[in-house]
Amino acid sequence: MSKYLFEVSWEVANKVGGIYTVLSSKAKYIKEKYGNDYFLIGPYLGAKTENEFHFLQPPSLFGEIISSLQSKGVMVYYGEWLIEGRPQVFLIDFQKYLSEVNYLKYELWVKFGIDSLRTGDDYNYPLAWSRAVSDFFEELTKREEFKNSLVHFHEWLSGFALLFSLNFPLIKIFMTHATVLGRSLAESNINFWEKLTTLDPLNLAYQYQIEAKHLVEKNSAEKADYFVTVSSVVKDEAEAFLKRKVDFLLPNGFDLSRFPTFEEISSQHRKNKQAILEFLLYFFSPYYKYSCPVKNSFIFFTSGRKEIRNKGFDVLLKALGLLNKKLKSENSEKNIFFFIFVPDEIKDVNHEVLNNLMVYRGLEEYLNNLKNEIDARLLHAVIHQKFQVETDDLFSKEEILEIQRILNQIKKSDRAPLSTHLLPENNDFVRILTNEGLLNREEDKVKVILYPVYLHSADGFLNLNYYDAINGCHLGVFPSYYEPWGYTPLETLAAGVMAITSDLTGFANYLEEKRLLKRDYPGLWILKRKNRRDEEVIQDLADLMLRIIKMERIERIQNKYEARVLASHFNWEEMIKNYLELYNTIFKKNK
Repeated sequence: MSKYLFEVSWEVANKVGGIYTVLSSKAKYIKEKYGNDYFLIGPYLGAKTENEFHFLQPPSLFGEIISSLQSKGVMVYYGEWLIEGRPQVFLIDFQKYLSEVNYLKYELWVKFGIDSLRTGDDYNYPLAWSRAVSDFFEELTKREEFKNSLVHFHEWLSGFALLFSLNFPLIKIFMTHATVLGRSLAESNINFWEKLTTLDPLNLAYQYQIEAKHLVEKNSAEKADYFVTVSSVVKDEAEAFLKRKVDFLLPNGFDLSRFPTFEEISSQHRKNKQAILEFLLYFFSPYYKYSCPVKNSFIFFTSGRKEIRNKGFDVLLKALGLLNKKLKSENSEKNIFFFIFVPDEIKDVNHEVLNNLMVYRGLEEYLNNLKNEIDARLLHAVIHQKFQVETDDLFSKEEILEIQRILNQIKKSDRAPLSTHLLPENNDFVRILTNEGLLNREEDKVKVILYPVYLHSADGFLNLNYYDAINGCHLGVFPSYYEPWGYTPLETLAAGVMAITSDLTGFANYLEEKRLLKRDYPGLWILKRKNRRDEEVIQDLADLMLRIIKMERIERIQNKYEARVLASHFNWEEMIKNYLELYNTIFKKNK
């Protein structure tokens, strides 16, 4: 029996979605167990992957294999993935097979009945890459020490590689993190959960023009030695749509060490919240007659891929519109600033916003330079019992002129912006926000900020990375309609922030199965969405957010604490045991 373990995924050193998070966060724990016998395999995508990859000379064990592939026109790069643990990685170039995709499609049609007439590059690229990966396994298994290696294939994108490698002496695990058909039905607002046993999967796949991907996924599940998935939610749909029983559940974990400790959460929250409040003040103040009311305010957010229906963004924005009306009708003093951290198509940065941010930051720097002098002048005024201090008491005429000169650089349109960036016409978020009357008017109690780029510490706007940004918020809202697991609410809890998710997520399902939620201070609220009308969900979500806004401070603190406690149950140090149990069971069985 071989001792080697390989993981194959299109998302190795290639940030696309949640599988990247799974692989990159658990790799160090797998490496701790299997050491130099553990390898990942991903696509070589030039500069995109080189930023995450450190090229190295391959171990002598692989030198001949790589040379042999190179002589056949398949380039294989060996190195380390630049993540914690620095696991060994092979990135495989697939240019050779891009010109042969039609032949590869024909081969899959003949052998497996996979109809791929209606496919594009999102199918062709992983197909060509997978064929190159199978070349790698063919060369690998010519050597006795690699026969019966354990290979873990993730998703349909690597399922081709499994199918092309069926005749090689490998033990094959196929893992679906979400079914192609389930995702498509949810995007089309089809409530399939009640009808799982009566649906015709293949007919539906053709109806939604995803037959090729569905058939790759179905054949991969059928031909694999072991079929696994991430949650009970996916298990039910996978068994119904792919017609094979799931052998093992591998729920997702995450690396808790990347988040603040219990002791650090409060101080980091204050620091990051202050940075966000300053941004909000700079963002909105030029457009309002009175100062932007950042005091007595709450900062909420959502995040994820731009899947309007599946991520529940449609329901969320409508609930925010309803919440805005409720707060207005109550003449509430509370204000909600809601960030949408969702990467999206952009035309350019919003230069007006960026200019104003730079102006305010320039003013802040100027005042900081005068701070000692201003403090002395203020002290002088107090000593002389002058308690109604005028501007002239604190600033010289030259300083007032300089401040006015700086402020004159501010630019403003007729109304406050919705986004840090200029967005294409008919942007989905803008359209829904407009329909719901969320236009960031001065009188609106809910103001929304679209942030359509990945957060990082030098992005020019918030200048915070994602985890620091969410740590500075009060609540994360994720009312997903289709979410096989749900990393975003889990990461939110780990940051010591309250969260809302829905009962259609694998994460929520796991919490309920394990009975981890406390009744009084849950830290996380599970919104009921399954088999319910959107109108009911919107009302419930608006009411829930309103209830959280009205909590006493001590209640929020207790919920923040429980949020972090909940997250601790999902540390990879604990959750990795599911993977190791599966791998050890297979290794023992095949000795």
